Amino acid sequence: MVIYLVGDSELSKELYIKEYLKGKDVEYHKIFADDDGKIEELKNAGVSLGLFSSAKVYDLVDFDKWSKSEKNQFQLIDLSGSWVTVFVRTEKVGKEVTKIPGKIEILTFEKPKEWEEDKWLNFVKDVARKIGVICDEEVAKSIFKFTGPEEYAILAELEKLQIYAGEHPTTQDVEQIVFKRTISKLDEFCFALSEQNYSIAKNMLHEICNDYEPIIISYTVSKHFIELFSIIVHAPKKREYKWPDVAQLSKELGILSPRVARFLGFTFKDSKYKPVNHVLIYSPKVLKNIIEYLYFVDRRVKLSDDIKILMGLFISKLESGEFDKTFEEQDKQQQVED
Repeated sequence: MVIYLVGDSELSKELYIKEYLKGKDVEYHKIFADDDGKIEELKNAGVSLGLFSSAKVYDLVDFDKWSKSEKNQFQLIDLSGSWVTVFVRTEKVGKEVTKIPGKIEILTFEKPKEWEEDKWLNFVKDVARKIGVICDEEVAKSIFKFTGPEEYAILAELEKLQIYAGEHPTTQDVEQIVFKRTISKLDEFCFALSEQNYSIAKNMLHEICNDYEPIIISYTVSKHFIELFSIIVHAPKKREYKWPDVAQLSKELGILSPRVARFLGFTFKDSKYKPVNHVLIYSPKVLKNIIEYLYFVDRRVKLSDDIKILMGLFISKLESGEFDKTFEEQDKQQQVED
């Protein structure tokens, strides 16, 4: 049987497959677009089930990246046997799926539109239910206030609440745990990266990877640099900033004032760190390249790559100035083309 999981909600697809596998005695295999021999493996799976073999479930994680030829070959494979189930994650399907031998099922998983807050609140509650957390309307609102319409951020915060507050989190738990845990150790790691304290970041990496889920790490680091990008674009360039500058930017951008202050190098009286004025060391171009790379990291994390290796490589690229060089090369190429 082939089950197409259609739509733009990758998290909903992931949770559906986890729910499907729960309690089943099956062999589960993820198949990626760059895997060699994937067509032959699927052909063999469709032929027969060995005497001592378990039923098999294949998860085609990134089917949209398959070549047209590979997709055509896949559609000719007979996967109608009761011993094999194939999940195909894709944005959309065409009429060609009717060519596949055997039973076909198409399930749709769409994220709400960004402005559909009521639907997002239902989304939060639904994800909570699927991971074993009881989440009422007010708790959902509190979570959504911190995450916005980001499905993996919602999952990360719910998992965080489950660890620290149990299965029945309250709005007070959200305020205390989601906010405070987000700006603690992991937040210091992010600032070590953006403040170019790479030795500190390297020393923290092992502990960070042990203490936090990979998806939380990739999401938080990405969000950190996206916030920095917003500040760099909107803040007037100065060597020193006063509190009114911090407060104004915080209000305009919706970023917490302590974070804005640290990005701008503003010093509090009881500050335990030496502030770094990020505006003086980053340009929008460099940050765009960093953010683009972090999208790649986030994607690899969702494909189960090792977060410690990915973050270690990211630190090396920051330290070597590779993101600056890439843009210099792009600019030179653009000048040649012009």
